[in-house]
Amino acid sequence: MGMGFVARNHLGKCMFAGNEQLQGFSEPALAEALAIRRALEVCRSEGCLSIVLASDCLSMVNKIKSTAQDRSRVGTVVSDIKSLASGFTRCSFLHVRRGMNVAVHKLARSCEHSVNLFLSW
Repeated sequence: MGMGFVARNHLGKCMFAGNEQLQGFSEPALAEALAIRRALEVCRSEGCLSIVLASDCLSMVNKIKSTAQDRSRVGTVVSDIKSLASGFTRCSFLHVRRGMNVAVHKLARSCEHSVNLFLSW
């Protein structure tokens, strides 16, 4: 299984993108949480101060936005996401339709045929 992320600026221009292969993971919710966490790590390392993170996984967006502690299998990663998000001047999470997230899914699937990728424009 793979994960992917695409970071765009306020005009929609792609700033950087990446993917990573996840060894030993078969749970889609966990893969989504790990992809979100990785995107936040990359955004922070690239010096981004204000970000909007979009995901087509409504349940994950709701977990991240919730003030309750998540005690599910992905709870630790959700906690990491919340901690990383607090380090930005502005960080928000929104749900988008799957059709709006095509590039991310193609990056994630490409992990089956290639090594990890990170591109910066």
